[in-house]
Amino acid sequence: MKYIDSIIVGIYFLCVLGAGLFISRYHKKRTTDEDFITGGKTQTWYQTALTLFAMAADPAIMSLSGLGFLWGFYLIQWNSVHMWFTGWISAMFFVPIYWRSRIVTTPEYLEKRFSLPSRVVFSLVLTAILVVTLAGAVFMGALLLQSLLGWSVIASSILICVIIGIYVIVGGMKTVLTLDFYQGIFVIITLFTVMIVALFKLGGLGELARAAVVGNSGVHIGSIIPPSDWSLFTSKFFPMQAVLTWAPIAGLGWLTCNYGMAQRLLAAKNEQHAQKGLMGVSVLVVFYPTASYLVGGAMRIMMPDILPDQAFIKALTDMFPIGLRGVLIAGMLAALLSTVDGMLTAGSTLFAEDFYFRIIRRSSNIRERKTFIRFAEFLTLIITILLIPIIMKSASVMTFIQSFYGDVLGVVVGIYLVGLFSKRTGPLSALTAMIVSLLSAITVDNYTELNFVYIGFFSFILTIVLAVMLSFFETPVADEKLKNLTIYTLEDVKGPFVGLKTWPGLKKCALILAAAWIAFSIGWEMLMHFYRTMSV
Repeated sequence: MKYIDSIIVGIYFLCVLGAGLFISRYHKKRTTDEDFITGGKTQTWYQTALTLFAMAADPAIMSLSGLGFLWGFYLIQWNSVHMWFTGWISAMFFVPIYWRSRIVTTPEYLEKRFSLPSRVVFSLVLTAILVVTLAGAVFMGALLLQSLLGWSVIASSILICVIIGIYVIVGGMKTVLTLDFYQGIFVIITLFTVMIVALFKLGGLGELARAAVVGNSGVHIGSIIPPSDWSLFTSKFFPMQAVLTWAPIAGLGWLTCNYGMAQRLLAAKNEQHAQKGLMGVSVLVVFYPTASYLVGGAMRIMMPDILPDQAFIKALTDMFPIGLRGVLIAGMLAALLSTVDGMLTAGSTLFAEDFYFRIIRRSSNIRERKTFIRFAEFLTLIITILLIPIIMKSASVMTFIQSFYGDVLGVVVGIYLVGLFSKRTGPLSALTAMIVSLLSAITVDNYTELNFVYIGFFSFILTIVLAVMLSFFETPVADEKLKNLTIYTLEDVKGPFVGLKTWPGLKKCALILAAAWIAFSIGWEMLMHFYRTMSV
């Protein structure tokens, strides 16, 4: 009876393709060539939040369920960093700088603040990683279709690339943002449905609490409190020390330094909508791993002998009837498409804006930029398809991606923070700090067993210390050259809390979200304890 689910998924693909073409045609006479690239800066805060969420909620949802199956619900503390830290930090400091410096890509900020070499190096590396990550996401989506519907991995990968390619290349960023707004809603409904049904089949949260199941870190499967481990070589997955040190850094890198996310943030209609969108997505990106971890924990109790990565797939196949299962598979594919189209537009725009039009052809007009970006998107899809057979033969590609972020994100976030908060640091000290810290992180990663979270944390500290110390051997940059590039040199507001200029309510919102998460964590642990006590 798989053909019924296959028909539903096929109809979904046709609907996405048709909607994409319709939206492209609708916007064609109402937008400019610049809107094709940037999205037109028309997104409201809730549209910004949902499109950011759609970009974040990728097929890794299945992997998160596997992690919940292995380690337990405490992993949600890793994701919660967006509610109590990275969301308001980004809205308070990054958004005002991005908005006033009028950047198109995040690496462009590094050129304006430091130098062209800093921009080009970071942009090329980020473009390459986006393309490899894109291929990995397409492969995971193809695996989903193979596992649930029996479709060929290669054929599914090509189909996904063709559908996304058509509406992205024809419609551009404006179409992507409009379509992903609705895809984001579909993903939320899908995740909520699977979570509720899995918990219902288990017998509710009480059964989760009463089950005598301990995760691989020694913590009860339903506990929200991470284990403590001071060892730098620990094999535990995200102990409390990692949550407090590396999670805020990785969160900032993912939320505001990563151009795939920042591109959608920069499409907001104004600075305040961008700030509110960030605070909105900081809540949404805690919801989807919550659902995934709970599904994984429930499956650990009900089906302890399955493979961890099969937890979410088994929940779909065993708990839902044919037909509804097809709709939920389509919801998972919505997460895939909204992530892949974001990576496609981001990677292509980065290559075009930060390399081709910045170095090779600097005198281009907007029409030529639009044409070349379309060509870059087509080329990126071809490369993606060619990478699929390589990924099929080896799991090392995804391992490489995770290792890369551990090696690089600390350096990237460190240099961005130095740029925002230090007027003294100049181009030479910044570039030297970046190179030395990157090489140090890669060396330590390859020749020691140090946990990757501490490699990232120490490279972050090393970057800041080197940049600041070396700046004393370099002539300070004049304030007029730093206009709108640091929190102390904005034209219309003086630092440090520059985000309050546009949105005075940001401080109150930040405090509410942080307090809400602390209250939720305490309440959850008390509820688990109550259920366990009642069963005695």
